[in-house]
Amino acid sequence: PTGPAGPAGATGATGATGAQGPTGPAGPAGATGATGAQGPTGPAGPAGATGATGATGAQGPTGPAGPAGATGATGAQGPTGPAGATGATGAQGPTGPAGPAGATGATGATGAVGPTGPTGPAGPAITPGPAVADLDTSAGIPEIVAKINELLAALRTAGVIAT
Repeated sequence: PTGPAGPAGATGATGATGAQGPTGPAGPAGATGATGAQGPTGPAGPAGATGATGATGAQGPTGPAGPAGATGATGAQGPTGPAGATGATGAQGPTGPAGPAGATGATGATGAVGPTGPTGPAGPAITPGPAVADLDTSAGIPEIVAKINELLAALRTAGVIAT
């Protein structure tokens, strides 16, 4: 049985919460006593047992994206790869159209002179005709016609032209 409550002491430091004991039956309400003087703080009670870990909270919203970082330096040039195999020779294409005719070439050098042919038979002997005097530079048409006729007669006499 619980005895009457003594005067309240001074409030001590809050100790750790101890384990909850079973609730006892409610007693009859007593008369309210006069408030006693504050008593000295009692010693701290023993630490209570650690409570169970609470459930993980909901995922918060994603924060805004940070600014883009600076562009990194260009890397060094890599080594040249090995040369590929030579491809097969392609098929022969069709013959193109004939081009325009070229310019005529230069005339060749003159050939060597051939041998002299045999001498032909001798022709009839020409008899010199009479001499014809030169025409005066101031001669008129009648004198010129007369001089031409004189030349023709001399050629006929010599046998150069037929009569």
